[in-house]
Amino acid sequence: MRAFGRRDLGWLAIFFVAIGASLAIGATRDLDWAWILELRVPRTVLALAVGAALSVAGAVLQAFFKNPLCEPYTLGVSSGATLGAVIGSTLGLNALFFGLSPSALFGAVGFSGILLAVSRSRRVSASTLLLVGVMLGFLGSSFVAVWMAIGDPMGVQSAIGWLLGDLSRAEGANAWITLAIVVAVTGALYADHRSLDALLVGEEEANAVGVDLAGLRTRAILWTSILVAVAVSLSGMIGFVGLVVPQLVRGSGSTLHRRVLPVCALAGGTVLVIADTIARSVIAPYELPVGVVTAIVGAPFFIAILLRKRGAA
Repeated sequence: MRAFGRRDLGWLAIFFVAIGASLAIGATRDLDWAWILELRVPRTVLALAVGAALSVAGAVLQAFFKNPLCEPYTLGVSSGATLGAVIGSTLGLNALFFGLSPSALFGAVGFSGILLAVSRSRRVSASTLLLVGVMLGFLGSSFVAVWMAIGDPMGVQSAIGWLLGDLSRAEGANAWITLAIVVAVTGALYADHRSLDALLVGEEEANAVGVDLAGLRTRAILWTSILVAVAVSLSGMIGFVGLVVPQLVRGSGSTLHRRVLPVCALAGGTVLVIADTIARSVIAPYELPVGVVTAIVGAPFFIAILLRKRGAA
């Protein structure tokens, strides 16, 4: 079975249209090619990388916790990465190694570990796990605001901008390196696509067919944490991309991860490029935080899925 189907060609067409629009549309419309290459290309590449990272991470988390409402933002993993990045920056540990902040990675792994520990309890339902993630998100965001306010008189304003997501800091080298990291980590997750498929049926069934659940958990936490940490390191918190895109991809074809993971990477990058183009052009010459655009679309989508689950219960 091929990874991509005919329906997925639509995402490819939208991808090329989104790239063209991102390079052509902006607050300043008379840029020459030199400025486009210096300013808009890195931002477009970073949007592709961050969107792909969040979408792939969301797809894996949904399979791992067997809940369509799971994604890095709603589970608080993005808040953990943001908190780690802010603390690391304040302590002078904000160096980016290949586009990745180590402190952001530690924060993402820490929050992911808490979720994994909670999920191992048989008394915890999928809804309870989601609420725990939401509370972790609030906790992380609150600590970020407090930390930045203490460290900088203008910290509250900076914290708000960071919490809403920002792609304006895109630079050529970091943008391309980030995209390379996302592609490599997605490839590593793709190597476990059969195990992720088995996990959708249930842990006991997956174990029965020879899936190393302990190893899979470790790899899933590590790889998704790297994806989230990379995204947060360069763009702050951007929500709902990891929720909406996997749902759209699964609803438009096979749910096997052989297809879902690569298509989520393509579709997630495309969606965030579109969102960023809207964010920097709808009230030009000013910009909206890209996270505001994704939230306007993603929050109603979240509510619709929640009501559908309640109706099916």
